[in-house]
Amino acid sequence: MDALTEILQTMPLHSCFLGRAELSAPWGIQVNRQQHAAFHIVTQGNCWLNIDSLQEPIALNAGDLVVLPQGHGHSLCYNLNSPAIALEEVLARRPSDNQNVFYFGGGGKATTIVCGYFYFEDWENNPLISALSPVILIKGEAGRAVEWLEATLEFLACESTSTRPGSHTVITRLCDILFIQAVRAFITNLSDCDGCWLRALKNPNISKAIAIIHHSPEKSWTVTTLAEQVCLSRSAFAEQFKTLVGEPPLQYLTQVRMRKAIQFLRNSHDNLAKIAEYVGYESEAAFSTAFKRSIGQSPGKYRRSHCSDYTK
Repeated sequence: MDALTEILQTMPLHSCFLGRAELSAPWGIQVNRQQHAAFHIVTQGNCWLNIDSLQEPIALNAGDLVVLPQGHGHSLCYNLNSPAIALEEVLARRPSDNQNVFYFGGGGKATTIVCGYFYFEDWENNPLISALSPVILIKGEAGRAVEWLEATLEFLACESTSTRPGSHTVITRLCDILFIQAVRAFITNLSDCDGCWLRALKNPNISKAIAIIHHSPEKSWTVTTLAEQVCLSRSAFAEQFKTLVGEPPLQYLTQVRMRKAIQFLRNSHDNLAKIAEYVGYESEAAFSTAFKRSIGQSPGKYRRSHCSDYTK
């Protein structure tokens, strides 16, 4: 049982491929702050990345993948003095006969960038997004993308020009892979001193416990039964879990249940009693109390404010 897989199952990921930007110097593109994670892959040439929350610009070269998990405003430019125009304006100029390629710039040195973004339904309350750094950079090797990224890019290039049925679905799944690989790289590079809860996924016992919670949050777990699942004593498990994750096991379980409840509230017409059962509560009243304490409003009010087609 893989913890990251189980986490993503309870936080459905959606991807969007914006296309390939064929840029010629001088050029500059401004991306405003958004509630989604942007990604850029430099496949030819080089450029500078400026992120609103960071003071120092980042040099990007061919083969580099950069992900901005928290949706920070940023700009990409040929050099630090290049004026930037809004991404929306650049996209509006792309040829109507090829929605996957757009051109921009002054006719000089060429740079090619593949762009897109990732998003989750409940972005504001997503603990995975908040745990990631403002920027994740995966450097290429000698001007080429790392092996797994190069293979993904080749597949993306093929599907982006394809008229075969299902090409859009293939493209979005390939973009999903980019996000997952970026998260993997981030977790791999976490040190034992980092306070990020994702470092818990590097601990076999706690990672297994997290996977179990995400896989079956509706079960009547206790600290003791979770500890038994990972072959630790109750006290050792509770201490390790809180140290690595930053909160006690049952508090974490409650948060997972609430995120799963949010999915049902947004995407189903099941009544509250049924949803309470799905996420491990014996009564609608107990579920409503826990939901309001965690989210700040009742399940019914949340559903009405986030699902316009739902009538209660």
